[in-house]
Amino acid sequence: MKALREMFYKAPDLFQPLYTSPVELEVRSLTELWVELAGIKKAAKNTRTTTDDPLAVEIHKVLRCYTKRLATRIHEKAMELPLYRMAVERLGLRGPALAYIISHDGQALEVFSRDRLAIRYGLVARPWRGRSLRSHLLILLAYSATSNKHKRYHKNIQILSREG
Repeated sequence: MKALREMFYKAPDLFQPLYTSPVELEVRSLTELWVELAGIKKAAKNTRTTTDDPLAVEIHKVLRCYTKRLATRIHEKAMELPLYRMAVERLGLRGPALAYIISHDGQALEVFSRDRLAIRYGLVARPWRGRSLRSHLLILLAYSATSNKHKRYHKNIQILSREG
């Protein structure tokens, strides 16, 4: 018993809870399907952009449609999970990625602090170089806006690049 307790304290992620509700299991399987379908959709999009084949365009459209339908179905089923419903009501978050995190790693959301969760889910790189989490997230947001040419900020960036 003592050895089991020591193993748990060293690697709690290796232990699973003894009870999982049927709804959580269904959401878990649907989100795993969504992850696989998202990877296939990404490959189809890359193929669509590199070739002029109309079949590639059609496949990408079909996969996009099915991914949206699956995301809606995941949201409907995940609303039965209390942690997901709380995130939707209080934070305004929703979607298959949130359902995936809650169904696979729900205990971590209740235990870890905000900074630890940001590191765990890869929102920030581990060494922050003396910056706060808020500062680092703002830098990531600015980088994303500039690299994706956000319509609101792209004009300002072009003006600044001409002046510099």
